[in-house]
Amino acid sequence: MTMRVTVKDEYIEQFQQLLKSLPEDAVEVEKSLDEEIKKRSQEYRSGKMKTTPFLEGLDEIQKSLLSRL
Repeated sequence: MTMRVTVKDEYIEQFQQLLKSLPEDAVEVEKSLDEEIKKRSQEYRSGKMKTTPFLEGLDEIQKSLLSRL
């Protein structure tokens, strides 16, 4: 089962303790979107991320869509 849980800041420590009390494989915690955005922006700024100019990417999308017709 998958669920999304929002925890108020003042209860984060208690919630983390609850998670730690469960068996190790009972809960899978995914990274938050904030962490993912931060990671990707750092990759972009450092030059590690492969990027495509907007119009070039748009052309590729258009070609891909037209080839499916």
